[in-house]
Amino acid sequence: SSGINAEWPLRPGEIDPSGTARGFYGCAVGKGKQNAKTEIEKLDLSNMTCKELVKEVAKVIYSVHDEVKDKHFELELSWIGKETRGTHQLVPQDIYNEAKTYAEEALNDSDDDDTDM
Repeated sequence: SSGINAEWPLRPGEIDPSGTARGFYGCAVGKGKQNAKTEIEKLDLSNMTCKELVKEVAKVIYSVHDEVKDKHFELELSWIGKETRGTHQLVPQDIYNEAKTYAEEALNDSDDDDTDM
């Protein structure tokens, strides 16, 4: 099952100060949002499961965090979907652990690639 589909039509959105509403398959807010948005746009969100999306979002968060300029952060992941029957919940601990490990390994692989040059 995909993360977003006709059976579950809810998706992230925003309303700007003028009252214009926009819906998204994925969006970013806060510090680093432009870099995160660029990374999110590269993903095939409509063909991914929620579990896959959580892993990719964790990877994006780690990839846009600048360890030199930014303070240490604690990764927090939550979701709304069929898995939660439409309620906002923290992702289960096993999915959180898998996503965090996936993101950290991707970051380490990226760092290794950078030092190989």
